[in-house]
Amino acid sequence: MCVIIVRCPDCDSLEIVKYGYGKKGQQRYKCKNKECRTTIFQLKYHNKGCERGVERKIIKMAANANGIRDTARILEISKYKVINTLKKQNHS
Repeated sequence: MCVIIVRCPDCDSLEIVKYGYGKKGQQRYKCKNKECRTTIFQLKYHNKGCERGVERKIIKMAANANGIRDTARILEISKYKVINTLKKQNHS
């Protein structure tokens, strides 16, 4: 029997419960820590655009004058994810 210890990616809490399955069949988890801003997360995402830190990488690459297509190709995500992330960044 294999035991996987799951920690919340934001608060590093062990107060985690299983919370069903995602659309592609991956196990979802819910953090029960009331002070944590993350409620539901997965350990592995099917879509790389949903992974943690992708938006930060997009912003860094845009600051270094990488184009939208270059960023999408390097990070292996959709160019629409890059565009929407940069649009959200300009409104903030």
